[in-house]
Amino acid sequence: MDRQRIERQLKLAQEDLAQWEKHLDAKKVAASDRKKNARWRSLDADVRALKRRLLAVKEIEEREAAAEQRKAEKAAAGS
Repeated sequence: MDRQRIERQLKLAQEDLAQWEKHLDAKKVAASDRKKNARWRSLDADVRALKRRLLAVKEIEEREAAAEQRKAEKAAAGS
């Protein structure tokens, strides 16, 4: 998946989580008790998974950029 798609999904997941947190706040559920709510746990897990994917994409992009740089340096040295 590309970075823009994951960032968009992360934004939407964070908005869903924030909306559910407002719902829980309206029901006067303490912040420490949110983890007992199954829907909150699911939404929080989605946000954390997307953040991990974004970090993985960043690492891949850095690795690819380094490979391109080495390739360019090798071509320049060979000329």
